[in-house]
Amino acid sequence: MIEDIKSFFWFLFRGPKYYSTLFVQILTKFRKNQDSDLHLEIATNWCKERVVSIEECLKSIGISSDQLNIEHAFDNSYSSKINEVINSSQSNFGGPGHIDLIYTICERLGIKNAIETGVAYGWSSAAILSSLCKRDGLLISIDMPMLKQSDYHLIGVAVEPKLKNFWELRREPDRFGLPRAIKKLKGSLELVHYDSDKSYYGRKWSQEIIWKNLCNGGIFISDDIEDNTAFMEFVSLHNLQFSVLEFEQKYVGVIKKIAEA
Repeated sequence: MIEDIKSFFWFLFRGPKYYSTLFVQILTKFRKNQDSDLHLEIATNWCKERVVSIEECLKSIGISSDQLNIEHAFDNSYSSKINEVINSSQSNFGGPGHIDLIYTICERLGIKNAIETGVAYGWSSAAILSSLCKRDGLLISIDMPMLKQSDYHLIGVAVEPKLKNFWELRREPDRFGLPRAIKKLKGSLELVHYDSDKSYYGRKWSQEIIWKNLCNGGIFISDDIEDNTAFMEFVSLHNLQFSVLEFEQKYVGVIKKIAEA
């Protein structure tokens, strides 16, 4: 109860951008729990049964057989330099995710305009930007400050200064920032990397708005889909072709949007 009260005032004092998220969090307290251990087990088993190789995933989104090799987003020296900065801090914003997969998809499909939710240290941001900067593209990243975290100056630390001309970092909740980011790209949204609110109800809301506004041929990448059954239900509801990849004992979902006949 005390933690709930602290969270309430944390959102309240951050201003109107956070009010819709606060309302949803209050409402969720009265809804059925869809993030239980049972839901985690169901979703994890579903993922395990459907895991494919990276090559199979790339083929499924239209990448030719002679371009299935994975490209590395960063060299070892750059990764080591950023990790030194991170390791010297008190923060813990999580790991980098499947950045080489994201970078390879951006390169092979010539992605120009993208949105990501959840920035943390900016590994995936940097991977996307390293590709789309070659096409004078734009990445809009949405990142809500995390409760009980410090070192906020490290948000996006992996992004090199030269890439920031192609980047908009919006420090606001998904419920406020995502619709506005989509509106700015106005039908030119080619890729979304989702790595923010991974609760069941958070995903249920975001998946629909992302899918509705993704271009035909666009790519939706969703991290940690084993957390609950939201991704599983989403692909079933829309009868979608998808790939599930295992990465560091977690699972990533990849979908290509194909125009309906």
